Amino acid sequence: IAADEDYISQCRAQGLYPMAYYPHNLHFLWFAATAEGNSKVAIEAARKAASRVDDDTLKAVPLLAGFRVVPYFALTRFGKWDEMLREPEPPAFSAYMRGQWHYARGTAFVGKGQTDAAEDELEKLGEIMNDKSLDNPLFSPNTGRAVLSIAQEVLSGEIAASKKNYDAAVAHLERAVRLEDALVYTEPSEFHYPPRHSLGAILLAANRPAEAETVYWEDLKRNRENGWALYGLMQALKAQNKKDEAALVEGRLKKAWSRADVTLSASRFGK
Repeated sequence: IAADEDYISQCRAQGLYPMAYYPHNLHFLWFAATAEGNSKVAIEAARKAASRVDDDTLKAVPLLAGFRVVPYFALTRFGKWDEMLREPEPPAFSAYMRGQWHYARGTAFVGKGQTDAAEDELEKLGEIMNDKSLDNPLFSPNTGRAVLSIAQEVLSGEIAASKKNYDAAVAHLERAVRLEDALVYTEPSEFHYPPRHSLGAILLAANRPAEAETVYWEDLKRNRENGWALYGLMQALKAQNKKDEAALVEGRLKKAWSRADVTLSASRFGK
């Protein structure tokens, strides 16, 4: 990022490099900082990445919406509900950006215990899913529809869980997991966090720790030593009275979370 800024400044670079390659590196910083629980760096990098794509640029190159939405992801991942709800409405011409905005607002309302408002946002997201422009690819072979479909299932599951309707919640989150697994591989991941982190947390809330344990082990195969899953796994093991195993996982968590600036109470921020 520092090298990019130096190059762009000295050479007054125009075109694809400052418009796409540079924010892509900021995109990586947001994703990496999120993985290690560093909310300050993650949110700053997300805002910086989004700032590189103004409305005119987004209109000309719609796939750059993937950079504009990362502040929504950063704020909801770290439970900054009020800050997310202050985010201005995105431009009408970007269905993908509007869909992610409604998803993030719905997530924030769930976090604040305002289920009716969350359901309104989910309904608006559902309406946006009819937009044919979502069949276009993002900054990868994945379409906007493929990624927003995950968001739709995650929000549906979180709303159901907030009502303690755990069977429905688990069904939605299991579908979200399958949809996310089906995305074409890209870096950073197109959806901002593994839906298994929500599925595991909801299984724990439903007093199904053995199932949650298997979900976290599977996530750790895919996203090695990430603190979010390690925390959930530790909770699942403790709930089953597997004290020795939980202690080992806690040691791994301390290492994984050594640069974090947040304290977890679940594998994702929620109500």
